[in-house]
Amino acid sequence: MHLDNIGLEVLRHQLDAFCGEGAATIKRTAVSPLVVEGGDYSCTLLDAKGRLVAGGGHIAYHFFAATNAIAGVFTEHGDDIHDGDIFLANDPHRGGGLHAQDVFIMKPIFTGDTLVAWMANSAHVVDVGGLVPGSFAPAATECYQEAIRLPAVKIRAKGVEQRDPWNILLNNVRMAHLVEMDIRGLTAGVDVGGAKLQELADQVGAEALMNGFDELNRRTEEALRREIALLEDGVYRSTSWAEWNEDRYRIPCTTTVEGDTIRFDFTGTAPQTNHFFNSKEYIVKGKIGVELQRLVGRDLPLNQGYYDALDVYCPVGSLLNCVHPAPVGGAHIIASHDASEAALRTFHQAVAASPESPSRPFLSSSQTMSANSIVTFSGVGLSGTTDSWIMIDGTAVGSPAGNDRDGTDYNFYLVGQQSAIQTNDVEVSEAWYPVRFEYRRRSTGLSGAGEHRGGAGVDLAFTVDGSSELTGAAIGGHGCVPMPGTAGGQPGRGAEIELMAPDGTVQRIGTLTQGFTLPSGHSYVVRAAGGGGWGDPLLRPVEAVQQDVGAGVITAEEALEVYGVDVESGSDQRREAILRERLEAARPAAVTVTDAPDLSGEETFPIAPGVEQRGRYAVSTRSGAVLVEAPQHWSDGCPVLVEEVSPGVETRAYLDPRTGHALHVEVALASEERSFESTPRRWSAIA
Repeated sequence: MHLDNIGLEVLRHQLDAFCGEGAATIKRTAVSPLVVEGGDYSCTLLDAKGRLVAGGGHIAYHFFAATNAIAGVFTEHGDDIHDGDIFLANDPHRGGGLHAQDVFIMKPIFTGDTLVAWMANSAHVVDVGGLVPGSFAPAATECYQEAIRLPAVKIRAKGVEQRDPWNILLNNVRMAHLVEMDIRGLTAGVDVGGAKLQELADQVGAEALMNGFDELNRRTEEALRREIALLEDGVYRSTSWAEWNEDRYRIPCTTTVEGDTIRFDFTGTAPQTNHFFNSKEYIVKGKIGVELQRLVGRDLPLNQGYYDALDVYCPVGSLLNCVHPAPVGGAHIIASHDASEAALRTFHQAVAASPESPSRPFLSSSQTMSANSIVTFSGVGLSGTTDSWIMIDGTAVGSPAGNDRDGTDYNFYLVGQQSAIQTNDVEVSEAWYPVRFEYRRRSTGLSGAGEHRGGAGVDLAFTVDGSSELTGAAIGGHGCVPMPGTAGGQPGRGAEIELMAPDGTVQRIGTLTQGFTLPSGHSYVVRAAGGGGWGDPLLRPVEAVQQDVGAGVITAEEALEVYGVDVESGSDQRREAILRERLEAARPAAVTVTDAPDLSGEETFPIAPGVEQRGRYAVSTRSGAVLVEAPQHWSDGCPVLVEEVSPGVETRAYLDPRTGHALHVEVALASEERSFESTPRRWSAIA
């Protein structure tokens, strides 16, 4: 059977529907709130070789991770794969997914004797053993301490359930009844999705179906490469820093665009560590693909073809591609988020330099997932028995601002599809766990100031109510290194976590703190991070500043100090004084161009937001000030205003030498050299 263009599109939507039905089955049959209410699950369809075809459910990060899980089945079982088999795996070092709690259930789909596809479902189960209840163990120094780790094992063979692997697993986990029910929900999902796919395979034939898979992937790759080819050839660089409380781990990304290829290279990343946020290359690549799809190839399926168009390199033995026995309990958070965010910033830089890119309407900074603040608790629950759970309310951070809009409150994405777990309703959390919420509301105060301001995160507090004492582990990031803005926008606020006693006494803890106790009546307080702004705050319309004050987002004093607006009178005269003060306080520019010719007749090309190339010179778009001559870094022509934001961390505002407006605000360690670069080839090639 041959599939024409219409038939292929029908096939694409059929496959999406199968994954959607498998995912819906998980939601209907699992029991734990993180899965049922939070949506931490997925259903993925792969071809017979384990290449990604389609996916459904909230967590798109699982889709590419499923390719690693299926590869693990082939490694462990070779040709011993039969109709009616179901496999389970959870070890990222050996054929697992994002981390040990994200268990993968995999089912081969046959038509006759021919293997045509795989269904692979994953969800975050409440416990997989290890040091602490819930299995998030920031203090673990090797993977043996984190969880029971299983390579691909058969839990069903030719349709017959295998009790031995079930017994081994459930004997090594806490709250085994919840773990078993959620995993059985995953098996129900692969059964339902697999039955639909098998019916289609029997209808159209194995060859036609597999050819359809290949054609969908081929066309996706070709279409994405066409969009990549519209990016300006060149080198784009950004650096993130993963935090372990007071320690910093460098994650630089150098992105090279050449023709229809794009390579994200993380050479120079810190070596793997004995902390739990070591990651794997397949996890990093999976995240980058999910984030890029919001910006490029937005109407394309997120399949193997999409990923084949992306080249991602993470050095073996580094924080982003660790080797056994490094701890990997947080392989999908913190460092891997920081890596994808560095990659996204380089992509935005490439788009900003590319006048023909269809991604230009979505220009902003990166998403802010690395600043999440989640917490796990264990103790006596409302039932009077030992309980353990994870609370994700602190993931409601603010997004970065866009080039034409303020950021989104309570969401780390400015644009794009849903690919993250959902915060439980307050009533659901209070019904399941011994906590009482005091408040959960939008934060106020300065954060991500800019022409367009960054999104606000959540402020929340809940009190232990119904248990004598809980033990917790805070798991978050960016308490010290705030999320950066773009085009002169200020960074967002950092994350803060406090423990509060009934008398109001407050103890601030690090964003990665394990083993703290919270007695009855004591409260856990989170002030989630905010996204960075876009554009100099002094360019924000006066009316927008007045609206912010009226809505309680900022105070009148903050409006005058940062935005230069007297809210009562509507005057912005203070702005001129702020610009002068900036130039007076800034370090002189490294380069001063005094002999530039008249550039009015030169063809103009973008280099970075607010900076353009005119002939062989980089020029401030707003003022026309000549910054440098090619091929120097454009920021060398800017006075630099340096301000400390936390110990060892600073912002560097690169100013227009003529006006004092900020063209770019870098967030960096004080000990680091300049951490960003935007060098289109048409600029670097000038002799």
